[in-house]
Amino acid sequence: MYYLSISKSTDIEGIERFAAPQGVELHHEDISSGKFVLLKEEGSIKGMIGLEPCGDYGVLRSFLFKEEAQVQVPALFETILALAKEKGLKKIFLISNKLQALGFFEALQFERVKNGEIPKDVRDSSVVEKVWTINETYIMERAL
Repeated sequence: MYYLSISKSTDIEGIERFAAPQGVELHHEDISSGKFVLLKEEGSIKGMIGLEPCGDYGVLRSFLFKEEAQVQVPALFETILALAKEKGLKKIFLISNKLQALGFFEALQFERVKNGEIPKDVRDSSVVEKVWTINETYIMERAL
């Protein structure tokens, strides 16, 4: 049976094992400070998504899931949205270089934004800066 949880320090090893094959490296303090929602089955991580607060906004990060858990992705996503609303964020942003995911995010009510329309707090975040240098990136936003 699948269940959702907020990341904590005891999840560090499991998250590293789950994220490493995707080339995702995370700081231990981000994991232990509860910036990620985890999808688990019998204690094993099957999906995750993170939220990086940037002033009045948030940036989604490290949205990963195993194919067998795909049906649970809406619950994972709705949980991170609820967390963002609870933190009082106005909008959430995401940056990606995976064009095949564009339709998926549009179905989740995200809209593409032009580079000049990105709030400074978001543009200056370490999450965006890290991905921004990759070719063919796009940024999307969703109001909360």
